[in-house]
Amino acid sequence: MPHDPAYLLAEMKIEEAIQSSATELALDAMSLSKLPESIGKCTNLKRLDLEGNNLRTLPDELGKLINLEMLNICQNIFVILPEPISQLTNLDRLYAYQNNISILPDWISNLHKLKKIVFGSKLYGGNFITNLPPSLAQLEHLESLNLDDNPLDPELAEAYKEGIEAVKAYLHANAEAQLILNETKLILVGEGEVGKTCLMDALLDKPWQEHPSTHGIEIQSFKASDIKTQKEITLNGWDFGGQRVYRPTHQLFFSAPAVYLVVWKPREGPQQGFVKEWIQLVKRREPSAKIIVVATHGGPQQRQPDIDRQELWDLFGKDTVIDFFFVDSKPDPKGHGHRKGIAELKEAIARVAATLPEVGRSVPKSFADVRTALQATGAPYLPLDQVLAICRLHHMDDEIARLFITISHRLGHLTHYENDPALRDIVILRPDWLASAMSYVLDDEATRTAHGLVDFSRLGHLWDDPIRPADTRYPATLHRIFLRLMERFDLSYRVAGLSKDEDSNPVSLIAQLVPDTTPKEEDFTKAWSPNLAQGDIQQTQICRIVDAANGQSANAEGLFFQLIVRLHKYSLGRINYNDSVHWQRGLILDANYNGRALLRHIGNDVHITVRAAFPERFLGMLTEEVKYLVESFWEGLRCDVTVPCLTTPECKGLFEVSKLIENKRRNRNDQPCPICNEWQSIEQLLSNAPAATEAISLDSLMKEFAQVKDKLDVVNDNTRRILSQVDKQYADLIQLFTDEAKEGPRLFSLFPLDGNKFNPKNWIRHQFRLVLWCEHSRLPLPVLNNGDMKKGVYDFELDKEWFKKTAPYLKLVTGTLSLVLPVASSALQVANDAATKALQAQIGLGKDVIDAIAGEASALNEFSSVIDSADIERGVGSRAENATLRELHALLKAKDPDHSFGGLVRVLNKRNEFLWVHKRFAGEY
Repeated sequence: MPHDPAYLLAEMKIEEAIQSSATELALDAMSLSKLPESIGKCTNLKRLDLEGNNLRTLPDELGKLINLEMLNICQNIFVILPEPISQLTNLDRLYAYQNNISILPDWISNLHKLKKIVFGSKLYGGNFITNLPPSLAQLEHLESLNLDDNPLDPELAEAYKEGIEAVKAYLHANAEAQLILNETKLILVGEGEVGKTCLMDALLDKPWQEHPSTHGIEIQSFKASDIKTQKEITLNGWDFGGQRVYRPTHQLFFSAPAVYLVVWKPREGPQQGFVKEWIQLVKRREPSAKIIVVATHGGPQQRQPDIDRQELWDLFGKDTVIDFFFVDSKPDPKGHGHRKGIAELKEAIARVAATLPEVGRSVPKSFADVRTALQATGAPYLPLDQVLAICRLHHMDDEIARLFITISHRLGHLTHYENDPALRDIVILRPDWLASAMSYVLDDEATRTAHGLVDFSRLGHLWDDPIRPADTRYPATLHRIFLRLMERFDLSYRVAGLSKDEDSNPVSLIAQLVPDTTPKEEDFTKAWSPNLAQGDIQQTQICRIVDAANGQSANAEGLFFQLIVRLHKYSLGRINYNDSVHWQRGLILDANYNGRALLRHIGNDVHITVRAAFPERFLGMLTEEVKYLVESFWEGLRCDVTVPCLTTPECKGLFEVSKLIENKRRNRNDQPCPICNEWQSIEQLLSNAPAATEAISLDSLMKEFAQVKDKLDVVNDNTRRILSQVDKQYADLIQLFTDEAKEGPRLFSLFPLDGNKFNPKNWIRHQFRLVLWCEHSRLPLPVLNNGDMKKGVYDFELDKEWFKKTAPYLKLVTGTLSLVLPVASSALQVANDAATKALQAQIGLGKDVIDAIAGEASALNEFSSVIDSADIERGVGSRAENATLRELHALLKAKDPDHSFGGLVRVLNKRNEFLWVHKRFAGEY
């Protein structure tokens, strides 16, 4: 049978490779549907690139390539990993993203030299992998595993977020025994007093009774069977209190997959029941949610349900709004206790639940057994030691037990903050118990009157009020834990200057209860002058919040309250609360030399204005914070970063920054305003956009910084500008390598061990010293450890070729650290410390080595001068720089088998990014 031109061309390239004994062969982007069998004769190949073809199989002859070290089969149509790959025992890199692979074979453990596996890509897509074979944990040399954009089982997905060691631990647990879980959440939402609790009673077949208003959340479980599959499913029913003040708090406990019941009362109509708004609230938080709309309180004397079902289906789709029911939770005395519509609703709930991906998944049996054992205790919380003891009874070692706790926390089964000194020794097993404690604060009239200010003694009374029943009171031993949890959930923060004893009786601000009106004009203008200060530049960006599905303006319920808490370290009242300027839709911040900011919540959007000598740093950071918070917490929403029209302040026209940048790259000079239709200069519009600002080169910044580093206490416009640029350079470096922080620290200095005797131009192999740095304080560990050179200090023998390969990354890191060390040490008043001065000199030596190797190579200057903003947003460096950091982590782990990294602690910040910080700063996360 004749072969197509692509096949013939591939044969020709393979023949050339055979004749030349080639070690590399590129057959990418050739539209190949079949790989020639002659590939088996290329026995010298070390690298084979088959990316971007139409391959679904590989010939058996591929297995003869016993010297192959790198295989790239990305962007093909494989549904399984081809069997011939199992014979490539020297393979250390396998790239296979953007295929149709759903199951990985057990034989992957045969590839015992594998260091890197890529089955996913944030940019290009993944596969359809839900689970991994336990045998993958046997790959001892595996350093990097990319599973981005794959529909991983929930437990595996959370282990993956923790890093490769966590994945291996999970697979070890899964190898012993597995259990099928037929269990999911049932979440009841709706306005207050529409009958949610009575409906829950009916689903549980409990006797009828009236209920007072629900405080927070109540959780009860029942079983239901899907008629079609005969599968019995456990529904964990979450009954949410309906008061509006609870909404921001309750969103914390929404999760997908789950079945949602939006409950309303026909007597008041769907508009009064806010049916549409509740569906939006759920869908914006969890886009894949399955919703059943339930009308309650029916019966002969009650109003029949009148709701526009077609409108809701048109708005949200039948995949979201599954069905409508009309029920009566109260038994009909004339119908032998029959409850109208309840049996049919229960069947529908089971039918929908059976379709959820969470139902029927397999998990390690030990995970399921421990969850059952914890529930059986009936305790709302347990000490961590007791939870670990229960795990040991179910044959978990402590590593897997801690992973189980971390995964369960991320999935919402329990609450535990392992890196928080105030919380790490307690595990909260019942979120309803915690939510109710919060609701007592939100409902407190005295705290409302004080616009959210409440001292600890008042909180203690609210949580242990003697007039409430015993089972709704909380002992004093838990009160500080609750306070810390409220801070963790972005509900409150501790304020300064209002308490005589801030340790024993601190005052907190409950953000949801701040004033709902703008401050008095004299207070506002004192904090935000009508005129710019000399030397300041003003920039404004608007975070336009829209529905991700249709692009229409949308409300992120509770967003601004979270911002008030998350940004409080920049509050004007961080030293004395009385200087604060904030209200429910506005906030003024100050970041010293980075400038002053005004945030306003106008409509659904957040307007951010910054005044500074270099406003790009603070404005970019605040914009990123809003965008991250919106898009990570409300998965159904999108944050479009825009700049305002320049014609008049009255024009409400907005320009998307990303589109302006794209048009500029197409050499377009002007763009019309979507409101006033006036054509405006793209260059002028982008002057408000930090993302479009041309990055200053690292070399230029270092030259400018050299002029002011000995005068950091002299504050002027030039110094403020340079210090802001130094902050931006550091933040960009950290953001560029977020993924690598899962496995180890990113900051280090590297210099020759014998100092000034070393000749940076004439050497082949030499001893070097690596010093780790704290990513919070931006200081090296010896400085933080009072000059101790034993912690976080490692000696290696390295060769010149390795330096050549890693020079771009080393140049970026070393140059950045040479900038931040004087600033950080000055801020902490350790500028005269001997360890600091010594390390400044050592950084200089390391820089000399890198510069000598780099020479005048333009490629290095390009890398170190411009960090691509798109890469920063994705948190990825180039493949070469990522590989460098992974190699360094491997070197460190070989020297430091306990992975203690000199006492650095891995913490998780508010953006769910890992940082490696000195233990003294761990409590701040």
